[in-house]
Amino acid sequence: MVDCNDLSSAGTRRDFLQRAGAMGVGALLPGAALVGPAAASDLAEMDATALAEAIRTRRIHPVEALDAAIARAEAVLPDLNCFSEKLYERARKQALATKHFSAPFAGVPFLVKDEEDLARTHVHFGSRLDKVTPIARQDGPMAAAIGQAGFNAFARTTMSEFGALPTVETLAYGITRNPWALDHTPGGSSGGSAAAVAAGIVPMAHAADGAGSIRIPASNCGLVGLKPSRGRVPDAPGHLAQLDLTEPLCVSRTVRDTANFLAAVEIRRGGIYPPVGRVEGPSTRRLRVGLLIGGLSGALPDKEALLALDATYKVLSGLGHPVKEVKWPFDTKAFLADFTQIYLLEGAQLKRYLLSATKLDAQHLAELIEPASAAIGAMGDLIPPASADQALGRVNGYAKGYYSAFDKVDVLMSPVLLKPPVKIGEINGSLPLDMLASRLNGYADYTMVQNAFGGPAISLPVHWTAEGLPIGVQFAGRLGDERTLLEIAFELEQAAPWARRRPPLWAPARVASRT
Repeated sequence: MVDCNDLSSAGTRRDFLQRAGAMGVGALLPGAALVGPAAASDLAEMDATALAEAIRTRRIHPVEALDAAIARAEAVLPDLNCFSEKLYERARKQALATKHFSAPFAGVPFLVKDEEDLARTHVHFGSRLDKVTPIARQDGPMAAAIGQAGFNAFARTTMSEFGALPTVETLAYGITRNPWALDHTPGGSSGGSAAAVAAGIVPMAHAADGAGSIRIPASNCGLVGLKPSRGRVPDAPGHLAQLDLTEPLCVSRTVRDTANFLAAVEIRRGGIYPPVGRVEGPSTRRLRVGLLIGGLSGALPDKEALLALDATYKVLSGLGHPVKEVKWPFDTKAFLADFTQIYLLEGAQLKRYLLSATKLDAQHLAELIEPASAAIGAMGDLIPPASADQALGRVNGYAKGYYSAFDKVDVLMSPVLLKPPVKIGEINGSLPLDMLASRLNGYADYTMVQNAFGGPAISLPVHWTAEGLPIGVQFAGRLGDERTLLEIAFELEQAAPWARRRPPLWAPARVASRT
């Protein structure tokens, strides 16, 4: 029998995989509890929860799961370009060393977004600054929680530079594409993670949301994307001390994966909210659903986004949830003006951090980053301190108005975006700033509310266009009420299943065609 500890060389791995295919991985790996091999197609069809159970019961070994995920990745990476850094050997060592299976996702292959600290690796931020950023000494708070949950990270995923844009087209790593249509964006900033999950490389991946960066790529890629309440999960402090906009979690193909991921990583002791715990299905409670149609700017969504709302309205009504149109309960245009200032302020603070961390001067920093990033940082520097304080001070007033809506409804339903995924080249950091701002305003107009006010929101893949592009619908809830959002997500998933829908670029099919 081959010892797992002898599987470190490439030649031995090839020999191992050939013999595993011939006689079954159970004959090659230690542990008599292994009962036989799983076909590659079986592995690819499992969500992370099912894969974790197969590993825990020794039907699949972590090495088998990892190598299958790497094979799927290598089959589609030339088309998707969704990895910024491969950590294959690091992950293989961890898979070989896995001996305890009590963690909820022990041995499950995983991907981590570019911005999270991983010990002994550079932080990339989707930027060419990765050549001069320091190597992380330890895992970031979410990476540590991911490790404690048992996940095995084997790559970093691409993101827009510093997470600023809802697309992933960077000078550092090039264009990340959508497996549903390669000439369209997967969204951003967590676009690499979403593209990888949608293409079937992994069933679930890490993501983070600062103004919609989980929900937008989830919408564009036909995935489940939950942005948790501020303080629900472990996270590093934001660059803007007065208001932390970003919360991390994941993108996935099934509601139960997102629910189980949240249960695995949420802060259980000393947190702001009581733990959500395991949410395992829909509730019998019928919810009052408030329908928001227009965006914060007053713009109306396009035909396809309206069709997504209408389809969801019909399903909810058929399930007995009353749906009633409502209006935004605060001054949205004033909020957008203040949020723009806040976003620029965060950019300026990030610039100061980068100048300190990289020891570059301002000119060299500006030469390495994208024009939009440089402009955002420069504009943030120009905001007078008094004006900044006033904008930040008004957030609580807007939030009070927003949460007053939940006196009359249980959840708010809205589009995620004004229209389907945009084409590659339409929104990126090299465009003139006025053109970029105009295109952003006509695209992303709903998601930043929950980042400013700290509440949870989830994007669910409820609609596909005639061209085959996914469109998500957003549900938002009270502070700390992820349970209600997950329960309604379970119910919609049962009523209109989406997890078995496959994009034209499906990694498992490409692997199968080559064997």
